Amino acid sequence: MGIDVKRLIGVITQLGLGGLLLISGALPAIAGGFTQPKGFSFTALGVNTYDTDSYHKLEIQAYVEHGLQDNLTLILKSPYDWIEDNDDEFQGFTDQEVGLRWRLNRGPTFATAVQGSLILPLGYDAREDPVSSNQEVGVELSLPVTQSFQLDQQRYGYGSVEVSYRNYLGSSSDELRLSGEVSLDVVKRLAIATQFFNISHLQSAEDDFTKLGGQLRWNKSERLTFVLGGFKNISGEGSGFEAQIWYKFGSDRPGPSPPPPIQPGIPSVIPE
Repeated sequence: MGIDVKRLIGVITQLGLGGLLLISGALPAIAGGFTQPKGFSFTALGVNTYDTDSYHKLEIQAYVEHGLQDNLTLILKSPYDWIEDNDDEFQGFTDQEVGLRWRLNRGPTFATAVQGSLILPLGYDAREDPVSSNQEVGVELSLPVTQSFQLDQQRYGYGSVEVSYRNYLGSSSDELRLSGEVSLDVVKRLAIATQFFNISHLQSAEDDFTKLGGQLRWNKSERLTFVLGGFKNISGEGSGFEAQIWYKFGSDRPGPSPPPPIQPGIPSVIPE
């Protein structure tokens, strides 16, 4: 695939530094139905691929969660893609997402929330081929639920499920999305996770899309985590790999640290 290496490095730098500086101030990253405590943030910078016999995609994605209040989190998601479909190529920003997650309950190990997101198809030319997205503004309502648990004195785990309804403000079919994840610590700083992701199209005959994925997560420190993983499209052809860096930020404030003692992990971003 014809990739401009200098531009790739520039995009990585801009997304990475931009995401970190956007919310600079420390700690916990919390998945699914959990929200970031006020003044605390989580950032992720990832690279992933998706390949079939005729279609190839390389994507860099920046992801940010920032606690506006203890029960309200701002979410930003910004992917940049290189796509090659037979002899056609596309390069640029694709669907950007901004959302809010409102936690409905309090408690250290169980969380349920309501999340609303706006999908903005930036950076594409509607005349280009291959098409990089649905090329339509969309809105999404999600209901995530997460349960964390303790395996022993040093190891933890969590399970999370999420149901989402996505409506595109145009001719594209509405989508019902279902995702699930289970993560278990193998040893104190090393975890394995498995993920499920499905898209069902409600008004069109377009094929549904289902992926299974897995990750290996190494917690270098309380703030820094490295992730390697892959996924397989089980509803058709195609597979991919991913590498991510997670970093936790936060602001100092008096009193004990606000995160729950059992942290249910980091939101997984399985590439679409």
